[in-house]
Amino acid sequence: MQYLNIPQLENEVSYQGQTYEKIIFLDVDGVLHDYGESYQSGQQIIDPVRVGRVRKIVDATGAEIIMSSSWRYAYQDFCLHQYRSENPSLMILQKYLDYFDLHIRGFTPYIGFGADSRPLEIRAWLLDKTDTRSFVILDDDDFNWQWLNRFLVRTRETISEDEENPQYLYGLEEYHVQKAIEILNQFD
Repeated sequence: MQYLNIPQLENEVSYQGQTYEKIIFLDVDGVLHDYGESYQSGQQIIDPVRVGRVRKIVDATGAEIIMSSSWRYAYQDFCLHQYRSENPSLMILQKYLDYFDLHIRGFTPYIGFGADSRPLEIRAWLLDKTDTRSFVILDDDDFNWQWLNRFLVRTRETISEDEENPQYLYGLEEYHVQKAIEILNQFD
């Protein structure tokens, strides 16, 4: 496996060597917005209520946010260019992160694509973070999570079992917030 060469955020350097006791691995699609609502309009609509729910998790746990989403490459580039972009979804995401005083402290590395990529990227990020006491993964996808599954808060619920046309609800809800807090605070 080879990591893609991604430039690091200039301000992330100040977080190197920081203690990462509690971590939220944050996906965006299906967590901070609902696919149905977003894709009907033709763009990803970040839901401020769901971003506020991430704030609740941070307030209750003191966790830091590491972006594990496929958005991380575009978001990192957006940050490197002083928050300027032609992508309105990135600007909206940053607007709500600022509003709720949330900060992305880092990014998982890029390993590749496929069913194992995100779990492998999270494991790779954790490898040298020996001070991490607990973490939670906020994600909607059915990756091959293996042992990480007990740290996963899946934000996708099946509402129709129809094999030809399954239907799902997406997005971070209050009961996900409570589960995430329990996972992060379990060793306190």
